[in-house]
Amino acid sequence: MFLQMQAFEQSLTELIKTSLKKNRLNIYRKLLNFIAFCDGINHCLPRITNICSSKDKKYGQGTLLRHFSKWVFLNVDPPTLPEIQNNLDNIAIAVKEKCVSGSSVVKVSTLLWKPNGRQWSPVGNVTENGKIYPTFVAPLFPNTKYILNGRKLKIGVMEWGQFCKLTTSTNGSIMYSHVCKDLFDILGEYLNFTYELIEPPDQSWGELTETWSGLLGMVERNELDLSGIPYGLNLKKSKSFTFSSILDKTECEFVYKKLSTNDNHWMLLVSVFKWKVYVCGLLTMVWCIALYSLIERHSVGDQHAEISACPPSTSESVMAAVRVPLHQGSLHLPQSRSGRIVYASWWMFCITIVAVYTGNLVAIMSVVKDRRPFKTMGELAENEDFKIILRKGSSFEDLFKNSNDSVSKKIWTKVLGTRSANIQNSLDEDHHYKMLLQTGSYAFMTGSATADSLETTFNNLRRMKCGFGPLYLGLPFPLNSPLAEIFSDKLIRLYDNGVLEALTRKWYNTQREEYVPARPKIDISNLRSVWVMCATGITVSFVMLGLECLLNYR
Repeated sequence: MFLQMQAFEQSLTELIKTSLKKNRLNIYRKLLNFIAFCDGINHCLPRITNICSSKDKKYGQGTLLRHFSKWVFLNVDPPTLPEIQNNLDNIAIAVKEKCVSGSSVVKVSTLLWKPNGRQWSPVGNVTENGKIYPTFVAPLFPNTKYILNGRKLKIGVMEWGQFCKLTTSTNGSIMYSHVCKDLFDILGEYLNFTYELIEPPDQSWGELTETWSGLLGMVERNELDLSGIPYGLNLKKSKSFTFSSILDKTECEFVYKKLSTNDNHWMLLVSVFKWKVYVCGLLTMVWCIALYSLIERHSVGDQHAEISACPPSTSESVMAAVRVPLHQGSLHLPQSRSGRIVYASWWMFCITIVAVYTGNLVAIMSVVKDRRPFKTMGELAENEDFKIILRKGSSFEDLFKNSNDSVSKKIWTKVLGTRSANIQNSLDEDHHYKMLLQTGSYAFMTGSATADSLETTFNNLRRMKCGFGPLYLGLPFPLNSPLAEIFSDKLIRLYDNGVLEALTRKWYNTQREEYVPARPKIDISNLRSVWVMCATGITVSFVMLGLECLLNYR
């Protein structure tokens, strides 16, 4: 009980601060019930309610007293509607009036929200003896079932992957589509509110220096009721904001440009096999030539034949072996059975090797292969050819910046080495990072949702997971905002009902297909090694011709 307004204001302030620390809807509804006796006090109702509204805006995030407090004013003169400048939802008055018969009756009315403003609506009458007559025709506080009662919320947004996309912005109005638009339309219908989408003037997601900047800074300063874009939950943000229930989760990934293995056209013909295969094949050919020549010269066949066959020379034995992989016949055929077995074995060996070589050469020229420059985060940290880029203010920034792990420290050092001081906002930063990503020497550390969006934009990207657990996302509200609890309750229901999953399926391409680029037509650059081989053969033949002419001249 308070007899002075100053004591009432002080107590009300403490009550608001205490209630917000509880951060529970049922506690709000139990603590914030008031009865005011206004007998002999001029303008009692406007004075008290205006004080409550100002305290609510200053300490209660503009929500606590507005939606959860209940006020009953007794022995009050009904104020005119223009005198009521507050936005408290639940106000009822009891006015004593005399009837014609001389008896007194107390008429109870409640203040409703109507399309054309606020109006008093009769609830029922109470006689002097305390009996209710007639029974109440309406609830005393009917606005409680409408939750936010048509309140217009300010929601901060920016374009973010497939979750929120800017569709049009004309005459200062901002229009967004995809998940964020559908989600707040559904929540607005459930919680009975309208909303206005607002972009941060600096077009920044927000990072902490002395205070928060960007979108998060507007939420912290109560310029926005909430952020329409989910942020990762961490200790630093939890000290400045109250988060809703988990809306989604994301995993840390590195995105980089695919690297092709078909860049070295000069070595195309010899890149089919590894060098060990060529060495073993050459040794096998030398062994077969030597064995074939030895068998044919020292044949143990019929020594009494009428016409003895002339054994092949060394050059004929070499050419006989070389003609086999070229599918050419030989002028000399083996005479002995053992020689024929060696010759047949060499044929089967060459048929197999040529078939494998031809098939692999066709595959190399027909299919673009990708090679992975790194397979783990540790290999990326040691890779000198790749630099790492990370968006400022990202939730992953805190994980690597404050980590004691040696690999994470190396990753953070590479991140700092690629940051530019000339970038002013997050949109320019995203555009800059996309350009760097296409150069082929940068790995972009981001969440899986952003990686999905980049894959739909660029078809030449490859992804690698960071290797640690998922990061959970929630909608940030001002610290201790009662709206967070209201939204969390409905978001949990939407999750249980499958609505959030349906919105994700609607706007996200959940079935990622591996992009296989079409191989362009083969041109001269793909056959450089063939031309080199041909030119080398012609050059050698001219050299040999010159040597022969020189020897014949002498």
